[in-house]
Amino acid sequence: MTQPFKHQIGIIGGGQLGKMLIESGLPLNVEYNILEASTDCPSARYAKTFIQGSLMDDNKIKELAAISDVITYEIEHVNVQTLIELEQMGKTVIPSASILSIIQDKGKQKQFYAQHGLATSSFEVLNVDAARSANLDSYPGEKIVVKSCKGGYDGKGVAILTKEAVQNGDAESIFQGEVVLEAFVEDAIELAVIVARNAQGEIRSYPVVEMVFDPEINLVDYLFAPSKMPETVQNKATELALNAISAMDGVGIFAVELFVNKAGQCLINEIAPRPHNSGHHTIEACYTSQYEQLNRIMLGLPLGETDLVSPAVMTNILGSKDLTGDYRLDGLNALMSTQGAYLHWYNKTSSKPGRKMGHFTVLDESLESAVAKSQNLRDQLKTVKPD
Repeated sequence: MTQPFKHQIGIIGGGQLGKMLIESGLPLNVEYNILEASTDCPSARYAKTFIQGSLMDDNKIKELAAISDVITYEIEHVNVQTLIELEQMGKTVIPSASILSIIQDKGKQKQFYAQHGLATSSFEVLNVDAARSANLDSYPGEKIVVKSCKGGYDGKGVAILTKEAVQNGDAESIFQGEVVLEAFVEDAIELAVIVARNAQGEIRSYPVVEMVFDPEINLVDYLFAPSKMPETVQNKATELALNAISAMDGVGIFAVELFVNKAGQCLINEIAPRPHNSGHHTIEACYTSQYEQLNRIMLGLPLGETDLVSPAVMTNILGSKDLTGDYRLDGLNALMSTQGAYLHWYNKTSSKPGRKMGHFTVLDESLESAVAKSQNLRDQLKTVKPD
């Protein structure tokens, strides 16, 4: 029997994003090959072929490419030079290695936005040793955001410092090498727009989502869609996100994270070139999930509709602060008894403080009701020591 699609997709990385990408492709009988260092990663059991190895290993990535029609990645920290070589050899990489080389460096990201007239907060890129002598008077307020140009992930590699602390050399005790000094956006509302663009230039965005962060660990606590921001602001956010991905000539799924300042101006914070936490709700809440959309793009199929089916709230389930190791999930019965609630458990073998263990999404006729249900469930769902 001849399959109607290219059905060998290689994923660099075996985390929960890969797991959900695979789950969305199973109805199409797509098969997936995985490269990951750990054999107990969330995606391992779903792989047709599992290759154990570092995501930076040139030979392992080429081994994955040899058995796959197209290559994608579910984390940015991979060997981009190998991907460049593979593209030169004719292998399809989605999103492209050239985009990944920009995204991997937060300094290059910010410079790209500035060069293409894409609104972003004021910044400069410099070696951390020079931070204390930078002209901080050009930045508004008393706080400065310092970001490591490379290696940051999930809230790591970012510090919010006072100007005085930067001038006293505190950044040098936290960071090494190049950093971005960035204006702190006071009282910012944080939005995200998932953008899909295929090789034919067809582009669509998902409805704007509004994110609420855990202040202690700088991770998304929960998000809701649609956003409560005025329609004019949401339109600005969507336009900025679409313009950014078009400027990159991006092919794939992209999460464009934005700040909205007190004046209602939208500013790009960062872009992730992959399925993203801010799009998990699309699995149940949209006609086409971000994961199905990426599969469509990699298979050369038309883009799916991105409209919301229902208001939705997505909540991360994080590892409890006082637990490392074996665990069980407390509060599961409450979630499974709630109409419109959907659980996604990531199959991680151990709990760690602040680790993303899973998420749940609640759909309801009104956003207010979905938020209330979600907050009630969030208070009950915890990783605890097994009996």
